[in-house]
Amino acid sequence: MNKLIIKALMVVLFFVSNISTAQIYKYATVYGGVSLNSTMQPIETYEYSNGNLIETTNQFGANYRYHIGVKKISRYKFEKKPKFYYDGIEKNASMHRSPLGGFEYLFQYEKIKDRGTEYVNRDMWLRRVGEHYVSKIQSSQNGYVDLKYNSLDLRVKKDFKNLRLTLGVVLRNHPVYGINAFKIDFPNYNDFRDVSSQLGYSYESSWIDGNNNGYFDRWEQAITIWTNEAGDTITNSSAVFQNHYSQLVADYNQDWVSEQGNQNSLANVMGISYYKHWDKLFILAYINYFFKNYELSNYSTTTHDYDYGLIFNYKLTRSLSVYSEVSYLNYFNRIQQSVNAGINFLIL
Repeated sequence: MNKLIIKALMVVLFFVSNISTAQIYKYATVYGGVSLNSTMQPIETYEYSNGNLIETTNQFGANYRYHIGVKKISRYKFEKKPKFYYDGIEKNASMHRSPLGGFEYLFQYEKIKDRGTEYVNRDMWLRRVGEHYVSKIQSSQNGYVDLKYNSLDLRVKKDFKNLRLTLGVVLRNHPVYGINAFKIDFPNYNDFRDVSSQLGYSYESSWIDGNNNGYFDRWEQAITIWTNEAGDTITNSSAVFQNHYSQLVADYNQDWVSEQGNQNSLANVMGISYYKHWDKLFILAYINYFFKNYELSNYSTTTHDYDYGLIFNYKLTRSLSVYSEVSYLNYFNRIQQSVNAGINFLIL
């Protein structure tokens, strides 16, 4: 494994050392900014507990997005710069297939809050497109779909006019995906009382004896007090503790994944892309498929990952045109998809 990492580092050093200073800076753009906007008014929610009506309406506060980046990415003929500034939302079609040879890169960081949930998006890559090869180094994190990986992608390429074929290997470094450690370690996970006991929780049932007769009458309130290992009271209701138990599962799996550290996977990958531009029509279609995995760690990925996309626009008449833009990515069983389609009619 160490030999493989050393070879990967040697490739990275070769990649960087063959890039001139002019290639790095020329036509690059540095950008950054912040956006803030209101959220939808939340629906009121309430909870009744121990004789009290408690409002539990989520107050999300404003949505925000902070971003900073630097990019040097070529554009196709159909891609016009939409405005006089970059805000990092733009998705260049050339990210999937470069129309030019040479050196390109993107370094972008975002911190986002959306309806009370905060997450980070980070995408950093360098790509070099030669006459017969494509090499790419990437570090990506998509907090929205919980997808994170680092990769070194090396492929040979062959162009047949508008069609491009690539074939090679991808070395990926990634967290553990697709394993539910809680269900493995606790086969009786549906029995929340027994599993909670194994995790150090305990409970004691009693009731409020309103008439002091020493018996539990049907109109009296039962109480089940749940405590943790330290003796702290978690809740006085089994129904409420079940919600806590649900969170225990997520926390247990998250801690287990963190303990395992990142895994290393090697995969064969094949790519096919097609681009054509006419006066009234342009089309860009691509697909990448990881067709064979080599497990380099205990929990390396065994999923056959893939991504594909289509960008299409056809001008039917001087005033009428139709368009479609589709992208779909499935890595480590994390899915990110986008579909846009429509029609434009220009009133003369």
